Amino acid sequence: MKFDSYSRFFCSDSGLAFLPAKSATRRKLAAALVLGFNALLLGGVSPALAQTYPSRPVTVVVPQAAGGGMDAIARAVTLKMGTLLNTSFVIDNKPGAGGNIGAAQVVKAQADGHTILLGQTSQFAINPHLYTQMSFDPLKDLVPVVMLADAPNVIVVGADSPFKTLADIVAAAKASKNMLDFATPGAGTPSHLIGEMFQDVAGIKLVHVPYKGAPAAITDTIAGRTAFMLSSIPSALTQIRNGKMRAIAVSADKRSPTLPDVPTIAEAGFPKGEFNFWVGLLAPAGTPKEIVARLNDEINKALATPEIKERLENNLKILEALEEEYVLQNPEQNKDISEEIKQQLEIQQKVIQENSLEKQNKS
Repeated sequence: MKFDSYSRFFCSDSGLAFLPAKSATRRKLAAALVLGFNALLLGGVSPALAQTYPSRPVTVVVPQAAGGGMDAIARAVTLKMGTLLNTSFVIDNKPGAGGNIGAAQVVKAQADGHTILLGQTSQFAINPHLYTQMSFDPLKDLVPVVMLADAPNVIVVGADSPFKTLADIVAAAKASKNMLDFATPGAGTPSHLIGEMFQDVAGIKLVHVPYKGAPAAITDTIAGRTAFMLSSIPSALTQIRNGKMRAIAVSADKRSPTLPDVPTIAEAGFPKGEFNFWVGLLAPAGTPKEIVARLNDEINKALATPEIKERLENNLKILEALEEEYVLQNPEQNKDISEEIKQQLEIQQKVIQENSLEKQNKS
């Protein structure tokens, strides 16, 4: 198994684990996990199952309507996957309930690698705190295959805004006595949660203005009806490039290749301002390790090809390929990592509760 540069997921029979992008703990664990994975292979796991997979077309469930960012990622990656695995990959768009409908379909599918999910942060960190009737536990009922993209947000203002830097926004917020507002595509979205976490980091209070989608929020921000906006990079990129919006900072731990001249929140003077959200492929719990390993290996081959990189970049839909290692690992070595994802979920839950985001009575 080749350890590649695309994912920071760790997989076990019991579920999902996730490590921060840059930490000494993570590097130590990664080294230990390499040994653990080698031991797993030497312990008698047969490659036969992986070699006979897939035996029929693979369905990739995308919990978003056709034409969206996640849909573009799925279609770009699976285009090459079909060639590498000598089978067809079928995109099944299942939008609704914040991604829960699509995720539930995969959870109920046979755990043989022929039905997988293109998932994102919301299914793991957000939905469990917003939906009271989820039919599945994302941490127990799904296992990660590979991380595809990091999804930082960008803080943007209209071209005519007086704000040139993040310090300008923070100073205005303090001077306004908690009346400065910011737009997002909606309540409970990653952009909203990033905005709430940024307030904690900057020591300010802002007024959140949730919209029904990014386009309306972008329009009002350009017009100056909201002070600034938190947006995914692809959603705002066209307006940034045509000069109608100005990018102030990105929420990643390093600058975006798409916006190389835009500082990170930390570079703008606010340490601990790294708030990333991810997109990755997941399979039903119980999917054999050999199949997960085969999928991971082939997907990373696809991601490494110039044609897929170019397709993703041209679509402006994939955000940033991660520069992290991916390893499979056994449950005995997963305890410390599981604690880390619990801590991340607790942070999300705290933000949601403090900002009175009520749970919705639907699955």
